[in-house]
Amino acid sequence: MAIRKPEIPNLKPLDDADVTTWHLPNGAIGRLARGRVTDMSFSLDGEYLAVATAIGCWLYDRASLKPIALFDHENGMVRAVIFSDDNQFIATCNSDGVVKIWETQNLQCQAEIDHRKNVEATLGRFDNLHFSPDNEYLAASSIDMQNVVYAWQHNTDEPFTNFPIDVDIEDMRGHTFPICFSPKENLLAYVSDGTPHHTLTISDIETGEHIAQLNCLAPLAYQGLVFSPCGQYLATVNLDKQILVWDVYKGTLETEPITYHPDGRLIPAYTPDGTLRIAEIRNNKVVIWDAIQKQKNDTLSRQKRRNDHFLGGHQEHFSSNGAYIATIQSRSDLCVWTIGTPSSKISSPADHKPVPHSVTISPDGKTVASGHGFGMYQVFWNVEQRQREQIFPTPKIQAQRTALTENLTAGEKRQWYRLSTVSPCGQRLALRDIPRGSIEIWDIASETLVTELSDSNLSRSWRTASFSPTGERFISSASTGEIDVWDTESGEKIKTLPGDDRMILTTAFHPDGQQLAAAPKGSSGMLWDIVTGELIGLFPSDLPEDISCYRGDPEQIHQYTKKYKKIGNRYKCCPWKLTLSPCGTTIACGLQGHIRLRDAATLETQMLIVLPKTCIRPFALTFSPCGKYLVSGSWWQKGLEKVSIRIWELTSGENIHTFWGHVSDVQDLAYSPDGLLLASCSYDGTILLWDMKPFINT
Repeated sequence: MAIRKPEIPNLKPLDDADVTTWHLPNGAIGRLARGRVTDMSFSLDGEYLAVATAIGCWLYDRASLKPIALFDHENGMVRAVIFSDDNQFIATCNSDGVVKIWETQNLQCQAEIDHRKNVEATLGRFDNLHFSPDNEYLAASSIDMQNVVYAWQHNTDEPFTNFPIDVDIEDMRGHTFPICFSPKENLLAYVSDGTPHHTLTISDIETGEHIAQLNCLAPLAYQGLVFSPCGQYLATVNLDKQILVWDVYKGTLETEPITYHPDGRLIPAYTPDGTLRIAEIRNNKVVIWDAIQKQKNDTLSRQKRRNDHFLGGHQEHFSSNGAYIATIQSRSDLCVWTIGTPSSKISSPADHKPVPHSVTISPDGKTVASGHGFGMYQVFWNVEQRQREQIFPTPKIQAQRTALTENLTAGEKRQWYRLSTVSPCGQRLALRDIPRGSIEIWDIASETLVTELSDSNLSRSWRTASFSPTGERFISSASTGEIDVWDTESGEKIKTLPGDDRMILTTAFHPDGQQLAAAPKGSSGMLWDIVTGELIGLFPSDLPEDISCYRGDPEQIHQYTKKYKKIGNRYKCCPWKLTLSPCGTTIACGLQGHIRLRDAATLETQMLIVLPKTCIRPFALTFSPCGKYLVSGSWWQKGLEKVSIRIWELTSGENIHTFWGHVSDVQDLAYSPDGLLLASCSYDGTILLWDMKPFINT
């Protein structure tokens, strides 16, 4: 076919900056953050950057890093993205295993490959994609040890050919297998034997002839394959941090293996003149090497990033011409460097965040706070402008912490924070300091340390923590099940509520701050008086015999109760989320398959809502400020494009409305104090803002 090099149009005006409203679901009025990143790909000329995320694929103008489009957003969960060599097409693959090929000029889908229909070809999703130089073929590798090639323009139902990987799946589970086409011929390089020799095979896909078989000494890295522009040489990067350059047609090493620092990550790229460049990512720097000459070409300084694995996905990507490198930097800024050009970095606060696990709205309703990376940091967003205002810990706080931790070892300092929470008044922030075994209470406005909560047993593993409604007290739970109650002003421990060696899964304060509901693992829950330290009572664990308190489809209720009568009480009634109504009379419990409403005085079940089959794990719950409604989130399950957020009318137990928005598990929910806004955060890396005005007078 004729190969042309089209210009990519500005699908969205570059001054149309309000990306927070692009492709919103019904009922949503804004999106905070753009989704956690899973992959990136430059166009051949490096002028455009495609970023695959959990909510779809973003297309950026490289020179300005302004978004041009958001596509493949219907199902989201895009795992891989690649430009064709002539920029004419973009291929994407999502977690369901569906590959789509998009025409770059208008981002219309030209072909769709659902390889789940071809069980012999692959059983799982694809993690690597690559176009042949003539665009006739699309090759893909999957985590279930298959390399598949589709002649996608002629037949998308059956693969043109496939090359299985001879490997013990248990030994290589979760490993990715890179693939790469030669730029001159339809020669495909792919892993054919994963263990013990890590064999790389080069085959002519049209004739089936094996051109060479190469021993790579160790498993290949994700971006570990690249052909030279002439097609004669192939550079490989293995997980032992070695660069091996092969003569493709002779099947021999062109150079001796070149070994780099064991702590670094390596990405290879050939420049148009045949120079092999290596990007070595280590110690907050990206060092660009001429691999053959062993000379440094450039050193790019990145912001400090702690616990990179919380960000997920592949956070650095070389352009295929070796001219640019893109990274997701500390706290999720998207950055692009031009290699060899001083002060060339272009940075954009693109807000590709890791998973937000918590969300709160300030008392004035103007600010949303989201906790990311298992509490690594909190992001504060302006609700009206839908833009981030600040990230905590701030540089000022980090500087103060440097002084606090000056006597710790380097390994202890790297542990950083693993828990953070914002007080209901929005003025205090609690940060857990792992190496020093303490929780710090910071004043947000002044960025000063108010007090420090420290326990004599510094090895305690605190799992959950929260402020009381008034902010006067703070509770933290240990892996032993003990719950410590602290005075936030003095830093003194007031009480310790005893545990029984069962980890606390969730806690919830009574609105008056005097009582605390808690659910240890394998328990139906309990209620404490935190002033006296007395146990008020245990939640009854049995399913109610009175069928009148059940809500939902009658047949589903019957099947549900029948199923759970066969399961021990510790499993059928263990809540993963607790919350109390604004008046304090009702405790809502989120369990695996139902929501249970309990009387806060007697702890007996008032209502048990058996959830629809499309709704599981309501581990995000919140009451409306008026107390008339309960809102629940759910987790993704196979067959769903979106997950549900449901509004329940409390007196009847009726599901009066359902939002379908996030593409993955809902982690937390929060109402604004006036009840006009609902914020939901999801495993997809976004926070959605929902208009609740229609339900104020329902």
